[in-house]
Amino acid sequence: MTTKADRPYGTFPRDAAEEVATPAALAGTPRGLRAWLRARSGRERVELVLTAILVVIATVLLASAAPRSPRIAQLAVPDPTPTPTVPELYAKVAQSVVSIRVGSESNGGSGVVLDDQGTILTALHVVNGQSDITVTFADGTQAPARILTTLPDSDIAALRTLRRPAVLVPAVLGNPDTVQIGDDAIVIGNPFGLTRSLSTGVISGLGRSIQVPGRSKPLEGLIQFDASVNPGSSGGPLLNREGDVIGIVTALANPSNQRSFSGVGFAVRIDLASSAAGLPPD
Repeated sequence: MTTKADRPYGTFPRDAAEEVATPAALAGTPRGLRAWLRARSGRERVELVLTAILVVIATVLLASAAPRSPRIAQLAVPDPTPTPTVPELYAKVAQSVVSIRVGSESNGGSGVVLDDQGTILTALHVVNGQSDITVTFADGTQAPARILTTLPDSDIAALRTLRRPAVLVPAVLGNPDTVQIGDDAIVIGNPFGLTRSLSTGVISGLGRSIQVPGRSKPLEGLIQFDASVNPGSSGGPLLNREGDVIGIVTALANPSNQRSFSGVGFAVRIDLASSAAGLPPD
């Protein structure tokens, strides 16, 4: 007959191999982990919770103390200003180009408007010794003009119109120091009286000196280009690809003594030419 003394009060491990499973052994079984925690005393559970909290705090502190990779600020790079097309350039600059007639001559020369006061740059040989000077602006307005100042050694004259048109568009002056051989060369002028004609080419030489008939001294420091120019082009602007004036057309090579273009033209640097109007070089 079985008595209470014969019934076991519990099971006990027979040796060390039968120790109660640890959380590591039960890590893959949440139910077993909960059972293991319930088997702990209240003090053990509190110690486990405090240990877990300390581990979390230490992890956060270590993460905050770790060196961070520097953030590289992405600076906004402005889009480069687009280079205007040749038609756009012409539409912009042609309004600043004037035709110049002296006396009763049908063919004269060209000029370019410098400011809103009606100051005009041209080649001195176009107006030299003349008092009857008529300027025709892009809108067709005709007005008398007088010579303000001259630079005889550079064949440059500055004029002032005595009557301004309703709309006056000054040209933008460029920096001839940035010009290189091979750059675009654009000329707007009035060859043979053909008003505001456009020709294009390249800069073909820098710092040229030429001897012009009827002058005792050569013209020096000129920009050489191969955009077509002819009688009537003198005094007009030589432009870069952005439409800025970099020179004033003054002469063309004329080996055959035929008054026509042979492939080589010359311009006075605009920093020198604009000094005739009292403008400082850019």
